Amino acid sequence: MNRLLIGFVLIASVLDAGLTDIGLRLHLIGEANPIMEFLYEHMYLGFYALKIALPLSLFFLAARIGKRLLIRGLLNLSVVVYVGILLMHYYWITSSLSVTV
Repeated sequence: MNRLLIGFVLIASVLDAGLTDIGLRLHLIGEANPIMEFLYEHMYLGFYALKIALPLSLFFLAARIGKRLLIRGLLNLSVVVYVGILLMHYYWITSSLSVTV
């Protein structure tokens, strides 16, 4: 089960980075996180690196530490947060498509 959740978090982080980039480029959304906004404006690759490095660090922690309660809690929290983020991406994508059609 942990592998499935970790896989979801890693895929969701890549999707989040790509969809956020598209939304920012098309001026459909704004970056709500000031740190990520700074990285996007000044160090484009840093934006992608951080978006993907944080979930990867959780993956390496889980592999190294194992099935501890803290790791499971962080993993479950990450899944909930990424589901919310992907739902927000879905909302702005469908909203912007309905405006252009």
